[in-house]
Amino acid sequence: MTKSSRRKTPGSTPASSGTSTPNSASSGPIPPFTKIPNVLQPFVEPLSSDEVYLIHIDTTSPDLKWQTFLVPSIVNVVLALAIAARIYFGISTYPTLIQNFFMFQSSMTADEASLSWIQMAPLVLRRTGTIFIDYVLATQFLAWPINFVLGPLRWRRAIGFRDREVIVRRSHRSWSKKLERNKWIRDNEAMRDKIVAAVTPERIGKTGYLLVDEDWNLDYPAMVSAHALVDRITKGDGVQLDEFRTAVLVHTDSDGWLIWRVGDENTPANRQRSAQRDQILAFKDKLTAMGKEDLFFRWVELVSSESAQPGGFTPERQKSAMFQVQQMFKDENVDFSSFWEDLGGMEGMDGLSS
Repeated sequence: MTKSSRRKTPGSTPASSGTSTPNSASSGPIPPFTKIPNVLQPFVEPLSSDEVYLIHIDTTSPDLKWQTFLVPSIVNVVLALAIAARIYFGISTYPTLIQNFFMFQSSMTADEASLSWIQMAPLVLRRTGTIFIDYVLATQFLAWPINFVLGPLRWRRAIGFRDREVIVRRSHRSWSKKLERNKWIRDNEAMRDKIVAAVTPERIGKTGYLLVDEDWNLDYPAMVSAHALVDRITKGDGVQLDEFRTAVLVHTDSDGWLIWRVGDENTPANRQRSAQRDQILAFKDKLTAMGKEDLFFRWVELVSSESAQPGGFTPERQKSAMFQVQQMFKDENVDFSSFWEDLGGMEGMDGLSS
């Protein structure tokens, strides 16, 4: 997997992964992000457009998945029993306390006139302590078993324990809500590094349940939905499991849902494409810094036009494109040779390399 690139040209922003920005909206998503494939549209529709999502396939053994699930299951069962016992034994406490509050006689009414402060203090402390403990149980711990039933338990009941499972992580709102839409991936290096670190092979080598941390939560409904789509493949209208291979999902205003297939970056072909993407971005950034961004889009249009001709982008058409691009630079008073020397040459640039 490639780490976010940090190569810069004078006056440019980092040439790395990103979504579309206002200046690039007309040219589509900035590589390595691409528009989400149609087959994944049913999966992303329920997702929040304000969050960042990470997906990958958990290949750890079913036994490890079961052992990892067993510990929180026991903790939540014990906690649920403790809360149930407290409700059972304390259910009669609060009606009588309310009666006392409104000055009605009850079994808990104390004869304050006949008791000294020394005798009253333990009674007040005991009742106050009871209320405090119940308050903590209700506000801090009651949600645990409820969330466990609605999340992990529902997830495991739906998919069981499989050899290969889709894991979906959702960013914590504490930091993702601060991201500036359509710009953060390109401009915020710290956020890019946070995301890249979460999808390294070492990180996703752990079973999914162990990936919850201060930055990421598991999205249980999304994982159930993903496996529902995978299971429908036998009916001819599902999604292949491989479509959920390691990737980052983000939403932008201009291009909708985008995907970066992080796991694909490790192949030689994709490493070469990644280097070419960096060079293209450096090309665009340098022209933008010179106030010649239109020259970049004219080059894109020229290469697209030549490539669409019958027979494809032949060597003859590449030479023709090279000549036309040189003329474009000359018309804009840009020294073609020195421009490319500053970028390290034209090797690998379709339509520019001779």
